[in-house]
Amino acid sequence: MASPSPALAELLREHQGAQLEHRRTTEQLRKHAVRDIGELCDAATSSLSAQLSRVLDNQREIESLARDCAHLVQQHVRSTTKWTKLVDQFNGALKELGDVQNWAQVIERDMLDVAATLEVVHASLNPPADALESRAQASLSPSRSMSNLR
Repeated sequence: MASPSPALAELLREHQGAQLEHRRTTEQLRKHAVRDIGELCDAATSSLSAQLSRVLDNQREIESLARDCAHLVQQHVRSTTKWTKLVDQFNGALKELGDVQNWAQVIERDMLDVAATLEVVHASLNPPADALESRAQASLSPSRSMSNLR
């Protein structure tokens, strides 16, 4: 086999040198890319971790507020139930008072009727003294007795 010509050998060396330089550049670019991607992943992971931490904190706060709200609603329900019972009792008492007032008015009317009836009976059984005197004088008067004779 014949040895390559010096021009061809020079061309081969230049080509191999260019390939080596190209490999070094590619390797360096790959290392930079891997490093940059790692930094990007770290930054994204840190950001996501911080956001996730805030989300979890918010979730815990919301759950705590929901428990507090549920507790307050239960208290409000108990309070409302008590108030409703009190209002119902008060309403019943007012109805009873209205019934008592109505009863008292009926009794008062009945008593006034009884009193008026008793006055009429008393007046008819016990005429006033003036009426008795005028009857007595009328029976004693001569004109009256004369008119009775006729």
